[in-house]
Amino acid sequence: MTPHLVKWHDEYSDRGLRIVEVDNGQMDQLVEVEAHLAEDGIPFPVLHDTRGEVSNRFGILAYPTAYLISRDSQVIWEGHPGDVPDHERMIEAALGM
Repeated sequence: MTPHLVKWHDEYSDRGLRIVEVDNGQMDQLVEVEAHLAEDGIPFPVLHDTRGEVSNRFGILAYPTAYLISRDSQVIWEGHPGDVPDHERMIEAALGM
């Protein structure tokens, strides 16, 4: 999962794509998440949702949940990173490329 997000971040962040990952803080300890971020060199924000408030508010049902957001702050996709069909075309279209 993470390699997809890192690849997209590396390829498109300078063109306006933002990646935000929501971590289930009710299942994962913060220290484990911090170790994962440091070990894998995660370059984008990861929200550790300790109380599940964000997950509930946005109806997140699966973990991890990732959002692809265009340069004009529009969510262009949300879900599990491994399930993005034709992601390059979709991202490029959303970024006006």
